[in-house]
Amino acid sequence: HTFLPKDIPSVVEEYLAEALGKGFSEVRIIHGKGKGVQRETVRKVLAKHPLVKAFYDAPPERGGYGATVAELLIT
Repeated sequence: HTFLPKDIPSVVEEYLAEALGKGFSEVRIIHGKGKGVQRETVRKVLAKHPLVKAFYDAPPERGGYGATVAELLIT
């Protein structure tokens, strides 16, 4: 991973802002499988974001539990 753990929340926020600005209705965030620390951090950000409708593990062909898919509300 190229980001420090303390930087993950701001990176996810920026990524969501860019995706929403481009009109994406879904994003995939690859956090890796590891011990689940980065997965938990990503999901905490997603859970608090007002424009995230739902999030879940990616299907196996898109990363499985090493990635999270977030559905976005388009405004």
